[in-house]
Amino acid sequence: MEFIPYRGCNTLSLRQIDTLNGVPKGTTFRAFKHCAALREDEDFFLVTADESPETVSAWREAGLIYPASVSVVLLTEDGYRKLQTPPAD
Repeated sequence: MEFIPYRGCNTLSLRQIDTLNGVPKGTTFRAFKHCAALREDEDFFLVTADESPETVSAWREAGLIYPASVSVVLLTEDGYRKLQTPPAD
Protein backbone atom coordinates (compact mmCIF):
# COMPACT_ATOMS: atom_id res chain seq x y z
CA MET A 1 0.00 0.00 0.00
CA GLU A 2 1.32 3.40 -1.01
CA PHE A 3 1.57 5.94 1.80
CA ILE A 4 0.42 9.50 1.21
CA PRO A 5 3.25 11.75 2.43
CA TYR A 6 1.74 14.73 4.25
CA ARG A 7 3.42 17.25 6.57
CA GLY A 8 6.44 15.01 6.98
CA CYS A 9 4.37 11.94 7.94
CA ASN A 10 3.43 8.73 6.21
CA THR A 11 -0.36 8.70 6.14
CA LEU A 12 -3.21 6.60 4.80
CA SER A 13 -6.64 7.79 3.70
CA LEU A 14 -9.81 6.22 5.03
CA ARG A 15 -10.34 4.62 1.61
CA GLN A 16 -6.90 3.03 1.74
CA ILE A 17 -7.57 1.66 5.22
CA ASP A 18 -10.97 0.27 4.18
CA THR A 19 -9.21 -1.47 1.28
CA LEU A 20 -6.28 -2.65 3.40
CA ASN A 21 -8.65 -4.22 5.92
CA GLY A 22 -11.06 -5.58 3.30
CA VAL A 23 -14.06 -3.82 4.82
CA PRO A 24 -16.96 -1.94 3.19
CA LYS A 25 -16.77 1.77 2.42
CA GLY A 26 -17.36 3.87 5.54
CA THR A 27 -16.19 1.28 8.07
CA THR A 28 -13.00 3.15 8.92
CA PHE A 29 -14.83 6.49 8.99
CA ARG A 30 -17.29 5.17 11.57
CA ALA A 31 -14.43 3.83 13.70
CA PHE A 32 -12.63 7.18 13.31
CA LYS A 33 -15.68 9.12 14.53
CA HIS A 34 -15.89 6.99 17.69
CA CYS A 35 -12.18 6.97 18.59
CA ALA A 36 -11.73 9.68 21.23
CA ALA A 37 -8.00 8.96 21.54
CA LEU A 38 -7.19 10.49 18.13
CA ARG A 39 -5.71 13.99 18.10
CA GLU A 40 -5.73 16.25 15.07
CA ASP A 41 -2.31 17.20 13.65
CA GLU A 42 -0.74 14.34 15.58
CA ASP A 43 -2.75 11.20 14.81
CA PHE A 44 -4.63 12.53 11.80
CA PHE A 45 -4.86 15.47 9.43
CA LEU A 46 -8.03 16.95 7.98
CA VAL A 47 -7.48 18.31 4.47
CA THR A 48 -10.33 20.18 2.80
CA ALA A 49 -10.79 20.74 -0.92
CA ASP A 50 -11.03 24.48 -0.17
CA GLU A 51 -7.62 24.39 1.53
CA SER A 52 -5.79 22.27 -1.08
CA PRO A 53 -7.96 21.76 -4.18
CA GLU A 54 -5.15 20.56 -6.47
CA THR A 55 -3.84 18.10 -3.89
CA VAL A 56 -7.26 16.62 -3.12
CA SER A 57 -8.01 16.38 -6.84
CA ALA A 58 -4.72 14.55 -7.48
CA TRP A 59 -5.45 12.08 -4.66
CA ARG A 60 -8.93 11.50 -6.12
CA GLU A 61 -7.54 10.92 -9.62
CA ALA A 62 -4.93 8.49 -8.22
CA GLY A 63 -7.70 6.51 -6.49
CA LEU A 64 -6.26 7.21 -3.04
CA ILE A 65 -9.51 8.73 -1.72
CA TYR A 66 -13.17 8.09 -2.44
CA PRO A 67 -14.44 9.94 -5.55
CA ALA A 68 -17.01 11.99 -3.62
CA SER A 69 -14.61 13.03 -0.83
CA VAL A 70 -14.61 16.75 -0.15
CA SER A 71 -12.76 16.67 3.15
CA VAL A 72 -10.02 14.09 3.47
CA VAL A 73 -8.94 12.43 6.71
CA LEU A 74 -5.37 11.16 6.63
CA LEU A 75 -4.32 8.92 9.50
CA THR A 76 -0.70 8.78 10.62
CA GLU A 77 0.88 5.47 11.53
CA ASP A 78 0.30 6.21 15.24
CA GLY A 79 -3.28 7.21 14.50
CA TYR A 80 -3.89 3.96 12.65
CA ARG A 81 -2.54 1.99 15.62
CA LYS A 82 -4.84 3.90 18.00
CA LEU A 83 -7.79 3.22 15.73
CA GLN A 84 -7.03 -0.51 15.87
CA THR A 85 -6.72 -0.55 19.68
CA PRO A 86 -9.97 -1.33 21.50
CA PRO A 87 -10.96 1.30 24.10
CA ALA A 88 -10.03 0.53 27.70
CA ASP A 89 -12.95 -0.36 29.95
